[in-house]
Amino acid sequence: MKRILVIDDSEANLLLINSIFEDDPEIEVALENNSTRALKTVRKQNPDLILLDLMMPNIDGFQILGEMRKDSFLDKIPVMIVSARLDSEAKKEAKKYRVSDYIEKPLDLDLIEKKIYQILNIRPVA
Repeated sequence: MKRILVIDDSEANLLLINSIFEDDPEIEVALENNSTRALKTVRKQNPDLILLDLMMPNIDGFQILGEMRKDSFLDKIPVMIVSARLDSEAKKEAKKYRVSDYIEKPLDLDLIEKKIYQILNIRPVA
């Protein structure tokens, strides 16, 4: 089983992304809506993939990524950015942190699903 952690301050986005995998027994989704708890949740959940929003109160996504990349355990976890802020500067910053992929909001659930299955290297449930 693969575990995905979604970090986003929007409850609606968390529920939408969670709904993609409700019927997939191969994927477990954990949700975190508090950026200040995000790193603690990453350590606790030990996910196979993180979906990370950039624009959150208190600690933004790049600050979370920066802390993850300093930690040899967390550094190995692939991260996909899911954010409304994906201008050229944000994409350049994302590359600096070795982000696996990024998707711009508003959410395209089919695209998110496709990219997640690609990153996790598993087939979707038929």
